[in-house]
Amino acid sequence: MIVRHRTYPPTTNRAFTRPADHSFDRAFEQLTSSFFDTRRSNAPVLDGAWADDEYVLTVDLPGVPAEAVTVEVTGATLTLAATTDSLEWERSVRLGGRLDPDHVDARHVDGRLTVRIGVIAEPEARSIVIDTTTPEVAIEATSTDTDQSTETNDTE
Repeated sequence: MIVRHRTYPPTTNRAFTRPADHSFDRAFEQLTSSFFDTRRSNAPVLDGAWADDEYVLTVDLPGVPAEAVTVEVTGATLTLAATTDSLEWERSVRLGGRLDPDHVDARHVDGRLTVRIGVIAEPEARSIVIDTTTPEVAIEATSTDTDQSTETNDTE
């Protein structure tokens, strides 16, 4: 059994503990939990890597027939799933801005699922014409009639 004890100084405020203590605690917790965490050991592992101009995801699914495997794209989310009597596995991956959700191909051969995701084609560079003429500003002359505002008094 692994046990770690920490003794704090006699104070009620533990805010002064160093950040290194917290990172050590986190590393210690991850190490000890990995000894006892067995639920992930049987789950398929999704592996991804760049190959040429596409991103390739591979999943080893031994004994899983191709009919039990699904690959779906919804918006920018790619979902891989496998369902058999002994396995229920699903993984969703958010496609980055460079990956094209319209160019996804999947292949299942000998228990290995391979999904290829193409990249979005970059548009060719184009020249923009720069306008160097000065714009003509239309100045409208507005006249104010002050004569209409004066009243004449005809009574004398």
